[in-house]
Amino acid sequence: MKVCIVTDEVSSDPETATELISDWGVRYIEIRNVWGRRVPDITPLERERLKKMVEQYGVGVAAVSPGVFKCRIDDERTVMNHLCERLPRSIELAKILGTNMVIVFGFIHDEPCSKKYFDYAVEILRRASDYAAEVGVILALENEPSTLADTGERTAELVKSVGRENLRVNWDPCNAYVSGEQPSKGYEYVRDLMVHVHLKDVVLDRENNRKIYVPFGDGEVGVFSQIRSFINDGYNGFLSIETHVSQNKVKNTLICLRRLQDFLKEINKETK
Repeated sequence: MKVCIVTDEVSSDPETATELISDWGVRYIEIRNVWGRRVPDITPLERERLKKMVEQYGVGVAAVSPGVFKCRIDDERTVMNHLCERLPRSIELAKILGTNMVIVFGFIHDEPCSKKYFDYAVEILRRASDYAAEVGVILALENEPSTLADTGERTAELVKSVGRENLRVNWDPCNAYVSGEQPSKGYEYVRDLMVHVHLKDVVLDRENNRKIYVPFGDGEVGVFSQIRSFINDGYNGFLSIETHVSQNKVKNTLICLRRLQDFLKEINKETK
């Protein structure tokens, strides 16, 4: 497995973030928000700056996360804009930055979701997957609260319904937990579909309906138990650090990184 870090979890300036990440010895980044905007909503000059930044620091880009299909399923105009305009621009940027992985989402919806909208989501994701396949790109569907793909179970159902080999899963155990699913259970549904992982930890303040994001191991997700399962099952993709901790971003990202590295070292000792 390889470790990467989402740059805007360190700094909104990707150059500042990448310099720090590189200094920490991490060789891969994930790009989502840069200079206060979500990719691909950047200028041609900024796109060129990103490309030069990657070359300057000698890092690889594990994935881009442009928020494709993080929109309401019943807003057809926006859905079609994401399919026909946002997705192609995102794939173009991914190619420029040297990655073939684009993270997508499973449409925001109201509960319960009707069969009509589920079938519509399948149709759109199938069209998106077919487009991406033509240029050798993998779409990694992230499980996200309030979307059709919120839990591991529902994410797997959606991916399998689409039925395209290049539509896989970006597994986020914390998002599954926030959505009411035990990560260990959700993982069983996505284990054979997983191509990317987001790692964060949380404490749920149910009395006040708040989510308090904390460094790995300080929350309720069981981050390290999940990683052990990934290793046991032979996962060899990226573990992407996405702390969501709002205060002291640099400090808390570094805490998460060191804890993750220490855990992986211990696992390595156990297997020798």
